Amino acid sequence: MLVTSEHDIASQTIRDVLIEEHGFRQTGQTFENHPVMGLDSSTLLVTSNRDLIMCDHLEEHFRPEVFIFCSRHRAQSGRPALLVHSTGNFGDESLFGGLPRQLSVSNASLASAALKRLQREQEERGLTDFDVTMEVTHHGPTSMMTPLLFIELGSDEAYWRNKEGARAVAAAALECTKAPIAGDAAIGFGGTHYARKFTGLVLDGSHRIGHIAPKYALDGITADVVHQMVERAQERVTTALIDWKGTSAEQRAKLLPMIEIFGLEIIRARGA
Repeated sequence: MLVTSEHDIASQTIRDVLIEEHGFRQTGQTFENHPVMGLDSSTLLVTSNRDLIMCDHLEEHFRPEVFIFCSRHRAQSGRPALLVHSTGNFGDESLFGGLPRQLSVSNASLASAALKRLQREQEERGLTDFDVTMEVTHHGPTSMMTPLLFIELGSDEAYWRNKEGARAVAAAALECTKAPIAGDAAIGFGGTHYARKFTGLVLDGSHRIGHIAPKYALDGITADVVHQMVERAQERVTTALIDWKGTSAEQRAKLLPMIEIFGLEIIRARGA
Protein backbone atom coordinates (compact mmCIF):
# COMPACT_ATOMS: atom_id res chain seq x y z
CA MET A 1 0.00 0.00 0.00
CA LEU A 2 1.26 3.46 -0.94
CA VAL A 3 0.52 6.26 1.54
CA THR A 4 0.39 10.03 0.97
CA SER A 5 -0.71 13.00 3.09
CA GLU A 6 -2.81 16.04 2.33
CA HIS A 7 -0.42 18.09 4.50
CA ASP A 8 2.65 17.21 2.43
CA ILE A 9 3.30 19.08 -0.83
CA ALA A 10 5.80 16.52 -2.12
CA SER A 11 3.46 13.70 -1.19
CA GLN A 12 0.67 15.26 -3.20
CA THR A 13 2.94 15.88 -6.19
CA ILE A 14 3.90 12.20 -6.12
CA ARG A 15 0.25 11.21 -5.72
CA ASP A 16 -0.68 13.23 -8.80
CA VAL A 17 2.01 11.43 -10.81
CA LEU A 18 0.78 8.03 -9.63
CA ILE A 19 -2.79 8.81 -10.68
CA GLU A 20 -2.09 10.70 -13.89
CA GLU A 21 0.75 8.58 -15.25
CA HIS A 22 0.42 5.12 -13.68
CA GLY A 23 -3.28 4.44 -13.93
CA PHE A 24 -4.52 4.48 -10.35
CA ARG A 25 -8.31 4.66 -10.30
CA GLN A 26 -10.97 5.17 -7.63
CA THR A 27 -12.05 1.95 -5.92
CA GLY A 28 -15.30 3.32 -4.55
CA GLN A 29 -13.91 3.32 -1.02
CA THR A 30 -12.80 6.34 0.99
CA PHE A 31 -10.32 6.90 3.81
CA GLU A 32 -10.48 10.08 5.89
CA ASN A 33 -12.68 11.66 3.21
CA HIS A 34 -10.22 10.90 0.42
CA PRO A 35 -10.87 8.33 -2.30
CA VAL A 36 -8.91 5.10 -2.02
CA MET A 37 -7.20 4.56 -5.35
CA GLY A 38 -6.24 1.20 -6.83
CA LEU A 39 -3.83 0.11 -9.52
CA ASP A 40 -4.73 -3.56 -9.42
CA SER A 41 -6.15 -5.95 -6.88
CA SER A 42 -3.00 -5.81 -4.76
CA THR A 43 -1.83 -2.16 -4.89
CA LEU A 44 -3.74 0.63 -3.18
CA LEU A 45 -2.97 4.33 -2.80
CA VAL A 46 -4.42 6.16 0.21
CA THR A 47 -4.23 9.75 1.43
CA SER A 48 -4.33 10.61 5.12
CA ASN A 49 -5.42 13.77 6.88
CA ARG A 50 -2.46 13.33 9.20
CA ASP A 51 1.18 14.10 8.60
CA LEU A 52 2.86 10.86 7.50
CA ILE A 53 5.10 10.67 10.57
CA MET A 54 1.93 10.48 12.70
CA CYS A 55 0.24 7.63 10.79
CA ASP A 56 0.58 4.86 13.37
CA HIS A 57 -3.19 4.35 13.02
CA LEU A 58 -3.17 2.85 9.52
CA GLU A 59 -3.36 -0.76 10.73
CA GLU A 60 -6.73 0.04 12.30
CA HIS A 61 -8.07 0.39 8.75
CA PHE A 62 -5.82 -1.64 6.43
CA ARG A 63 -3.87 -4.91 6.49
CA PRO A 64 -1.36 -4.68 3.64
CA GLU A 65 1.92 -6.57 3.37
CA VAL A 66 3.84 -3.29 3.58
CA PHE A 67 3.28 0.47 3.84
CA ILE A 68 5.31 2.63 1.45
CA PHE A 69 5.20 6.30 2.48
CA CYS A 70 5.71 8.86 -0.31
CA SER A 71 6.99 11.85 1.58
CA ARG A 72 8.74 15.20 1.54
CA HIS A 73 12.23 15.58 2.92
CA ARG A 74 13.15 18.84 4.56
CA ALA A 75 16.75 20.02 4.87
CA GLN A 76 18.13 23.42 5.76
CA SER A 77 20.46 23.24 2.77
CA GLY A 78 17.49 22.93 0.39
CA ARG A 79 19.63 20.59 -1.71
CA PRO A 80 17.58 18.40 -4.08
CA ALA A 81 17.55 14.78 -2.95
CA LEU A 82 15.90 11.39 -3.38
CA LEU A 83 16.02 9.39 -0.17
CA VAL A 84 15.04 6.11 1.47
CA HIS A 85 14.94 5.14 5.14
CA SER A 86 13.36 3.04 7.86
CA THR A 87 11.70 4.72 10.84
CA GLY A 88 12.18 4.75 14.58
CA ASN A 89 13.48 6.68 17.57
CA PHE A 90 16.74 5.59 19.20
CA GLY A 91 16.52 7.94 22.16
CA ASP A 92 14.12 9.38 24.72
CA GLU A 93 12.72 12.05 22.39
CA SER A 94 9.95 11.50 19.89
CA LEU A 95 9.42 15.02 18.58
CA PHE A 96 8.68 13.79 15.07
CA GLY A 97 6.22 10.99 15.63
CA GLY A 98 6.33 7.51 17.07
CA LEU A 99 7.34 6.52 20.59
CA PRO A 100 10.68 6.97 22.37
CA ARG A 101 13.15 4.09 21.97
CA GLN A 102 10.90 2.27 19.53
CA LEU A 103 11.65 1.14 15.98
CA SER A 104 9.24 0.22 13.20
CA VAL A 105 9.47 -3.06 11.30
CA SER A 106 12.06 -2.59 8.57
CA ASN A 107 12.25 -4.26 5.17
CA ALA A 108 15.79 -4.21 3.83
CA SER A 109 14.83 -5.80 0.51
CA LEU A 110 12.44 -3.00 -0.33
CA ALA A 111 14.83 -0.32 0.91
CA SER A 112 17.44 -1.77 -1.44
CA ALA A 113 15.02 -1.99 -4.37
CA ALA A 114 13.82 1.58 -3.83
CA LEU A 115 17.32 3.02 -3.54
CA LYS A 116 18.52 1.27 -6.69
CA ARG A 117 15.44 2.45 -8.59
CA LEU A 118 16.01 6.02 -7.41
CA GLN A 119 19.56 5.87 -8.71
CA ARG A 120 18.32 4.52 -12.05
CA GLU A 121 15.67 7.24 -12.27
CA GLN A 122 18.25 9.90 -11.40
CA GLU A 123 20.45 8.75 -14.28
CA GLU A 124 17.68 8.25 -16.84
CA ARG A 125 15.91 11.53 -16.01
CA GLY A 126 19.08 13.59 -15.90
CA LEU A 127 18.54 14.57 -12.29
CA THR A 128 22.24 15.18 -11.83
CA ASP A 129 21.72 17.83 -9.16
CA PHE A 130 19.78 15.37 -6.95
CA ASP A 131 21.56 13.34 -4.29
CA VAL A 132 20.45 9.71 -3.99
CA THR A 133 21.04 8.35 -0.51
CA MET A 134 19.85 6.29 2.42
CA GLU A 135 19.17 8.10 5.65
CA VAL A 136 19.53 6.54 9.06
CA THR A 137 16.50 5.36 10.98
CA HIS A 138 14.52 8.32 12.33
CA HIS A 139 11.02 9.69 13.13
CA GLY A 140 7.64 7.94 13.22
CA PRO A 141 5.57 5.91 12.73
CA THR A 142 7.07 3.31 15.06
CA SER A 143 4.36 1.15 16.63
CA MET A 144 2.81 -0.75 13.73
CA MET A 145 3.52 -4.44 13.12
CA THR A 146 3.44 -4.04 9.33
CA PRO A 147 6.82 -3.34 7.66
CA LEU A 148 7.15 0.19 6.32
CA LEU A 149 9.50 2.34 4.31
CA PHE A 150 9.79 6.06 3.58
CA ILE A 151 10.77 7.22 0.10
CA GLU A 152 11.29 10.97 0.03
CA LEU A 153 11.62 13.95 -2.28
CA GLY A 154 13.68 16.86 -0.96
CA SER A 155 14.59 19.24 0.20
CA ASP A 156 12.45 22.43 0.02
CA GLU A 157 9.12 23.56 -1.45
CA ALA A 158 10.50 24.19 -4.93
CA TYR A 159 11.70 20.59 -5.19
CA TRP A 160 8.60 19.18 -3.47
CA ARG A 161 6.72 20.43 -6.55
CA ASN A 162 9.32 19.09 -8.98
CA LYS A 163 7.53 16.65 -11.29
CA GLU A 164 10.67 14.83 -12.43
CA GLY A 165 11.72 14.23 -8.85
CA ALA A 166 8.19 13.09 -8.04
CA ARG A 167 8.28 10.71 -10.98
CA ALA A 168 11.46 9.16 -9.59
CA VAL A 169 9.87 8.61 -6.17
CA ALA A 170 6.69 7.23 -7.75
CA ALA A 171 8.73 4.74 -9.79
CA ALA A 172 10.66 3.64 -6.69
CA ALA A 173 7.44 3.22 -4.70
CA LEU A 174 5.93 1.07 -7.44
CA GLU A 175 9.16 -0.93 -7.61
CA CYS A 176 8.53 -1.90 -3.99
CA THR A 177 5.15 -3.38 -4.88
CA LYS A 178 6.79 -6.08 -7.01
CA ALA A 179 10.28 -6.52 -5.52
CA PRO A 180 10.98 -9.93 -3.96
CA ILE A 181 11.70 -10.21 -0.23
CA ALA A 182 15.16 -11.67 0.39
CA GLY A 183 16.01 -14.16 3.09
CA ASP A 184 18.48 -12.09 5.07
CA ALA A 185 19.48 -8.53 5.85
CA ALA A 186 22.04 -6.33 7.59
CA ILE A 187 21.84 -3.54 10.13
CA GLY A 188 24.23 -0.59 10.30
CA PHE A 189 25.96 1.42 13.01
CA GLY A 190 27.84 4.71 12.85
CA GLY A 191 28.41 7.53 10.42
CA THR A 192 26.33 10.60 9.76
CA HIS A 193 22.62 11.10 9.21
CA TYR A 194 23.04 10.78 5.46
CA ALA A 195 24.41 7.25 5.43
CA ARG A 196 26.63 7.48 2.36
CA LYS A 197 28.88 4.56 3.25
CA PHE A 198 25.88 2.28 3.72
CA THR A 199 24.28 3.73 0.58
CA GLY A 200 27.30 2.58 -1.41
CA LEU A 201 27.10 -0.92 0.01
CA VAL A 202 23.45 -1.21 -1.00
CA LEU A 203 23.94 0.24 -4.47
CA ASP A 204 26.84 -2.07 -5.27
CA GLY A 205 24.80 -5.09 -4.17
CA SER A 206 27.01 -5.99 -1.20
CA HIS A 207 24.23 -5.81 1.39
CA ARG A 208 20.54 -5.14 1.99
CA ILE A 209 20.29 -2.85 5.00
CA GLY A 210 17.31 -2.19 7.26
CA HIS A 211 17.77 -0.13 10.42
CA ILE A 212 20.80 2.16 10.70
CA ALA A 213 21.89 3.77 13.99
CA PRO A 214 24.09 6.86 13.36
CA LYS A 215 27.05 7.94 15.44
CA TYR A 216 24.99 10.64 17.16
CA ALA A 217 22.65 7.97 18.58
CA LEU A 218 25.26 5.52 19.81
CA ASP A 219 26.27 7.14 23.11
CA GLY A 220 22.77 6.59 24.45
CA ILE A 221 21.82 3.41 22.61
CA THR A 222 20.43 0.58 24.76
CA ALA A 223 20.50 -3.19 24.43
CA ASP A 224 16.73 -3.14 23.95
CA VAL A 225 16.96 -0.86 20.92
CA VAL A 226 19.72 -3.00 19.39
CA HIS A 227 17.43 -5.98 19.97
CA GLN A 228 14.69 -4.16 18.07
CA MET A 229 17.05 -3.48 15.16
CA VAL A 230 17.39 -7.25 14.83
CA GLU A 231 13.92 -8.41 15.76
CA ARG A 232 11.88 -5.57 14.23
CA ALA A 233 12.91 -6.62 10.74
CA GLN A 234 10.90 -8.57 8.20
CA GLU A 235 13.92 -10.50 7.00
CA ARG A 236 16.35 -12.46 9.17
CA VAL A 237 19.17 -10.13 10.21
CA THR A 238 22.51 -11.94 9.87
CA THR A 239 25.05 -9.10 9.62
CA ALA A 240 26.01 -5.99 11.56
CA LEU A 241 27.90 -3.39 9.53
CA ILE A 242 29.99 -0.96 11.55
CA ASP A 243 31.32 2.28 10.10
CA TRP A 244 34.62 2.03 11.99
CA LYS A 245 35.74 5.57 11.19
CA GLY A 246 32.23 6.78 11.91
CA THR A 247 32.25 5.47 15.49
CA SER A 248 34.47 6.14 18.47
CA ALA A 249 36.43 3.47 20.34
CA GLU A 250 34.19 4.05 23.36
CA GLN A 251 31.04 3.59 21.29
CA ARG A 252 32.35 0.35 19.78
CA ALA A 253 33.32 -0.97 23.22
CA LYS A 254 29.75 -0.44 24.38
CA LEU A 255 28.09 -1.61 21.19
CA LEU A 256 29.95 -4.79 20.26
CA PRO A 257 28.83 -6.85 23.28
CA MET A 258 25.22 -5.90 22.51
CA ILE A 259 25.61 -7.14 18.94
CA GLU A 260 27.55 -10.30 19.75
CA ILE A 261 24.62 -11.66 21.75
CA PHE A 262 22.75 -12.22 18.49
CA GLY A 263 25.53 -14.15 16.79
CA LEU A 264 25.66 -11.73 13.88
CA GLU A 265 28.58 -11.50 11.50
CA ILE A 266 30.29 -8.20 12.31
CA ILE A 267 31.82 -6.42 9.33
CA ARG A 268 33.82 -3.22 9.18
CA ALA A 269 31.99 -1.18 6.56
CA ARG A 270 34.34 0.18 3.96
CA GLY A 271 33.78 2.59 1.13
CA ALA A 272 33.06 6.28 0.60
